This record gives sequence, structure tokens and C-alpha cells, in this order.
Amino acid sequence: MEALGSTNRGSNSTGSGGDAGQQIAIASYINPLGDPASWERLLAYDTEKVSVLVANVMNDPDYAVDKDWESVIDQAASQGKKILGYVRTGYLGTGLRKLNKISTSGSSYMAPVSAVSFSMKAGQSVVPTIFTPICTHTSTIIRSANTPAHNYTVLNPGSPIAQCYEDTMDTLLTFESSYETYTNSFVPNDWTPKDPRKIWHIIYKVSQEQVAGVAALARSRHAGLLEISDDGQPNPYDTLPSEAYMKAVMDEVSGGKPSIGDPAKVTGSYVAGLPSNAVVSSSDYSSVTLTWSSVANALGYAVYKDGEQVLELPASLTRATIGMLDPGSSGITFEVRTILASSSGGSSRLISASTKSLPANGTIVNTGFTGDGDTVIYKADILVPYAFVRLFIGIKQELKVGFRLPVHGWPIDKAGVDDLGTQWHQVVNYLVEGNVFYSGFYEYTGTWNSESKANTEWSWSIGVAPQSQSGYTYMWNVPLAGTDAVASEYLIQGQGYAPINKVCMGTLYMYSTF
Repeated sequence: MEALGSTNRGSNSTGSGGDAGQQIAIASYINPLGDPASWERLLAYDTEKVSVLVANVMNDPDYAVDKDWESVIDQAASQGKKILGYVRTGYLGTGLRKLNKISTSGSSYMAPVSAVSFSMKAGQSVVPTIFTPICTHTSTIIRSANTPAHNYTVLNPGSPIAQCYEDTMDTLLTFESSYETYTNSFVPNDWTPKDPRKIWHIIYKVSQEQVAGVAALARSRHAGLLEISDDGQPNPYDTLPSEAYMKAVMDEVSGGKPSIGDPAKVTGSYVAGLPSNAVVSSSDYSSVTLTWSSVANALGYAVYKDGEQVLELPASLTRATIGMLDPGSSGITFEVRTILASSSGGSSRLISASTKSLPANGTIVNTGFTGDGDTVIYKADILVPYAFVRLFIGIKQELKVGFRLPVHGWPIDKAGVDDLGTQWHQVVNYLVEGNVFYSGFYEYTGTWNSESKANTEWSWSIGVAPQSQSGYTYMWNVPLAGTDAVASEYLIQGQGYAPINKVCMGTLYMYSTF
């Protein structure tokens, strides 16, 4: 274990004060509707100390603006804080669609977010020679956007990263784990950044007494951006530490502004019809993939859908997946254009494409479960790339003929209303949420019932319900031993893709609020 001291408080290895001081960057995954008080505190903090916030609206920008998030984002941006919009890059697959979408559509897609954070999963197998030019190309376009807010970019592998990424983004988040890991098994980059503000470290499960030592240790590791929290897994970012804790952290940083690189000039012109051999290589319910051969001296490629540019790629890539398409569409026209230093050559050539039609029962199909008792395996085919896929499980609730008894659980909106025009709900009691890396199993311990609208959070940490995915098929292994859950009473929900979709299977009951 490294010694944790508090010497050189509030300074960086390159000096203190001004723009170069160590600052606080917070992954503020706090719902502004559910916890407005925390956002009031975040907005009140000195921008020189708390300079960066992450608006993780739904683990990616959604297709519609969330008014509650819009309000806090606007307020924070007006104070000079940088607000990062979170975007998962994926494995150069479906996540890359959103990375490219942001790079070419500017504020209409990201508005009103003022910066972009691209996330790579820790340990993700991405070849630097492929991913580095994508990062550089995308960051250049965002930095060059007409809207001044889109000029700060972050790449988040959450682990050490090769030096070839240093100039791809303004900041690299290279550590995201617990105090124990930070002090006992930290793995540094094998290079030193030109500016400490290039590196961001997140350390959670830190007691208030340990804050000063952790901040000093982060400075010695060239981390100019820092988040320290006493929260922990499975979600260390859903709450804000106490005011006393935040003051202790702010006392340890000198403050400043994030380092933002000058935008590179985008040169060249788009040449229609090159390359001439672009084809549709595959398609599914909501996306089409195009491939083509490389063109000599190309600066990059632009993809047009029905005459409108939707993607822009560096010259190293000759494959593009265009998502967010309507299922069952036909006659979609695409065109791949080459970016050259001059506008010579080429003629227009359109490519026709279509998407598969969804089955009659929607985007979540072939649902079912096997087993009973200790472990139940749930299965479903999810035909579009939702940001969130959740499994809810209910319990057996007593019903009496002629009576509406209070039903306890978490209410989920269900299509339709009762005779009084009241929204119907399905009532559930357990939640499985996560991904193939981590999937938690949660129990609702709040007070909601059908005679009250008072809700509280799900309790954290019953255990883990491993999740796997193969193609369209999702599977959850859920340990029901020791719970009052009824395996047959379940619901699978997809959210974060137009449209929101919910499917109900089993015998979950529906109740209206009164």
C-alpha cells in the first residue's frame, strides 16, 4: 500500500492555481426529478472547484429531450460548468452508431448537453489502430462545431490506456474503482501526460477521513480531474455525498478549468459516387450496414441517408452501420461519399436498402422462463438495441372479490385507463438490471401501494443475477431462494429507444391508482 499523506494540498505537479489546478469532475447520475436537492447543491458549488458534471440521462442521449435534465443542464452550463453527455461506444458495433451520430448532427441530437463523454468498458478489446482514428475524427468534429458548448470531449476506458490515445480527446478517465483498489492494486499508465488535466480518476468507497490522502495520491499520479465518493457498488454515482464530505473534497483541490484542445480544421470536400462499389452487406430490424473499398488519398468518408448526411468516418474505416431506422422500411436510399482534398471526380450512385418487419407482438418476443425455486432462468429476444432492458418480478398479492385492497410494490405504467380515466399500473416487487459485466438483483422496500402515491427508491444490493446476451437473445439467471417472488409473475421492459416498449408475461396483476 502506498503511503497516503496530505502534503502539497490543492496543487498539481505542474503548479497550482489558474487553469491548471486539480478539479472535481462528478459522474452525477442523479435524477433531477427524484433528487432535486442534490442538483441544487451541485449547481451551487464553485465552478473553479466542481468544473465537470456528467448528465447520464439514460446511458446515452435519448431520442427525446428530458425536460427535468434540460433544466439542470442549462443552469450548470450558464455557470460555466462543463456538462458531459454520456455515450457508450460499444465494440465498434451498435454503440458506434451513436458516436458517429453525435459527430455529424451537433446540437440537435445532444442539445442541451455541452460536452461529450465516450465510454469504453473496462478491459474492452478495441484495437488502438482502429479506435484511435475514430476518437480523433469524432473529437475534431465536435470541437469544430458551431455551437461553442460542443468543444470538450472525454474518453472513458476506466482503466490504463495506451499513449496513442493522449491527443484523441481532451480528457481520459483511466481509473474507476474503489479505495481499496486505488491504494492496493492501482495500475498506472506507462506514460506521463503533458498536462495533468488529461487524466481523470474516480475513487469510491472512500471515508471522509481518507479524502485528503486520496486527493494527494491522485495528484502524485498526475490526475488533474478527480471524483471521490463514499458511495459504492452497485451504483456509486446515484447519490451525492454529504455537504461536509463535499467540503472536505473541495478543500483538497486548488481549482481551475478543464483543458480543451484547439479544434483542428476540417479540410477537403465531399465527392459523390466514390467509392463506386458500396453495398448493403447486412440489415436487421432497425439498422443497415454498408461496406465499400478504400479510395486512394481519401481523407475520410461520409454516409448519406435519403440525401441527408448521417455519418462521417476517418479514412481507415470502410464499414458503417446506420441505426435508429424504422422497422419494416423499404426504399431507403444511401450514398457513400469520399472526402478528398479536391472536388474532382465521381458521380452520384444511390444504394437502396430495407429493414426487417417486426413480428405482430412487437420488439420483445419469445419470452419465457425455466426452473423454479432456487434459480429461475428467464429468456427473451430483444429485436432493437434498447439502452435499458429490465426484468421485473412480482409476488402473489391477495385479492378479494368486490374490494380494491391496497397492493404493495413498484407501479409501472401500463397502456390503458380504468373507467375513471386513471392510468393503469402493473405492480412489481423485484428488479434485475445491468449488463453482461454486472447485473444486480434488487427488491422494492418502499411504501407505494394502490392507495398512496408516495414512492421510495429500490433497495440496493440483494445480490447478483448474471445476465448474458447472444445476438437478439437475453438470458437472466435469477436467484429466487429466500424471496417471496413468484417466478411466473414477470415483466420485461425495454427503454431508451423509440418507442418505449413493455411486454407482460405470466400473471402480473394490473391496478389503477386511486
